[in-house]
Formats: sequence, C-alpha cells, structure tokens
Amino acid sequence: MANQQRGLATESIFKRVYTAVTAFLLLLIEKETWQALARWVLWKVIPKRRRIHKVMQELNPLAENAPPEMHALREEVFSKSCLELPKPQDIEILLNILNHVEQPMGYEQIFFAALYPILIKRDLEAIGITSETPHRLEVEVGYLGHNEDYFFWVFEIDANRKMSLNTQLQVREEQREDKRYVVYTLGGTGLVEEDFAAYAEQWLLNTPRLSLALPLLATAYADQWILNTRIYFAHILNDLKKRNYKVTAESIPDFGRARLSILRHLSLLRINRRQFRSSRRNR
Repeated sequence: MANQQRGLATESIFKRVYTAVTAFLLLLIEKETWQALARWVLWKVIPKRRRIHKVMQELNPLAENAPPEMHALREEVFSKSCLELPKPQDIEILLNILNHVEQPMGYEQIFFAALYPILIKRDLEAIGITSETPHRLEVEVGYLGHNEDYFFWVFEIDANRKMSLNTQLQVREEQREDKRYVVYTLGGTGLVEEDFAAYAEQWLLNTPRLSLALPLLATAYADQWILNTRIYFAHILNDLKKRNYKVTAESIPDFGRARLSILRHLSLLRINRRQFRSSRRNR
C-alpha cells in the first residue's frame, strides 16, 4: 500500500513537471513572448534607463492598502512612458503631475502616465491640479487654438472607480471665471480585466520553475495597460470633436494664454530647482 502511494506521488510530480515544461515550450513559440523578451532586454541595456530609474525613485509612496503588485506595475508603465518622451524636462513634468495625488493607489498614476506621451506628441499641455481627495489625480489638459484661445478640459482619475473599455464617458460642464470647460470623470481599475494573479496564471507562472520569467510578465501586463488606456483616450478625443471643442474663453481670450504661459514658467522653475538640488547632492 505504501509503495503504491509513493508510486502515485511520483507519477503526480512527473505529470506536473511534464505539464509545466510543455506549457513553457508552447509559450516560447508565441510571438508575444519574444516581443516581450526583446523589450525587456532593450530596457536593461539602454543608457537612458539609469536616469529614468533615478527619477522613478521620487514618485510618492503608494498607499498602504495598494495592491502588492502595483509597485512593479507602476514602475514598468512609468519607465515605458518615459522612454517615449523626447526631452528630460517632459519626464520631470510627468513626475510632478503624478505626485499631485494624495495617498496614490497606483491605478490613477498608471492611467495618466500611459497617456502623457500621446499628449506630448499632440502638442497638448498637461497641468496637475492639487486635490485633497485621496487616490484621485486631477489634470488639466489644454492647447492654444488657431485663434490663440486656450482650449482645455480636465481629467478626474479616481483609483477606486472601476472602468472598462466599454464604459460610457461621464462628462460634466463647468465654468472657471470666463471659461467653460468639460470634466471627464474616469476610473482607475478595470481597463485590463485580468488582475495580476490571473494574468500570471494565464502565463503559467504559478510554477516555481518559471519564476525567472516574471519580468516578462510585468512587461506584457504593462503593455496591455498602456494600450487600453490609449484606446479609451481615443473615445475622449472623439467626444471632444463632437462637442466642436466648445471649451474656450467666453470673453477674455488672453486669460488662458497668459495662464498657460505662467504655469509653464513655474513648472520649468521647479524642474530647474530640482535639478540644482540633485546636482549639489551628487557632488
């Protein structure tokens, strides 16, 4: 009887090992695996990585109740977005905006970090708005129109709010002095349906023998977040077009232009001050 039980145990171990090895080999022949591996290797060897990693350490700590996997995911999305930014000042501005969140959960920062390179490519300006509400990031996004009026709208990204690609836009109109604008209330969770554990199971990384592939998992998971966030942003742009960009100054067009210029100047001053302090510490 004992010999039979030992035989069954040995057979069970053999089946688990065989299943894991087979799954791993099947994983290797998938194109997505090699793409993730190539991105991960590239990220490890590029010189820009060291500077981005240094800036990444200045992100505000996550809230105590943030998901444990959020640390790695936030760093992965932040670093990938920084690689797309053409200027070091853009990285500093992104850091400054993300640090406007009180007790960040991570989801709200991931959402905007994934969007920021797209905003830069479209010549849009982003300005962080101070909010006392925990886990919520508020950002003003704007640009100067053909008539040099300042057009803008506001994102309210709530980390506790669930949202999917099929979620209808929640928009409200508000007014600030002589300006009308729209506010988009957005969620932070749900854009990628699988949670980290489910995604790991999909990649068959619950086997200890495959734990070395975890960096590939983080890369692929971050890529999915970035992709879905930008898809949802396309819905927002379509909504703005339908509104015919009726988010402009009512009577004082110079107000927006002057405000944008001042905020840009203050942002650059903060960046220069930060770089000066950093250079003094490194001496």
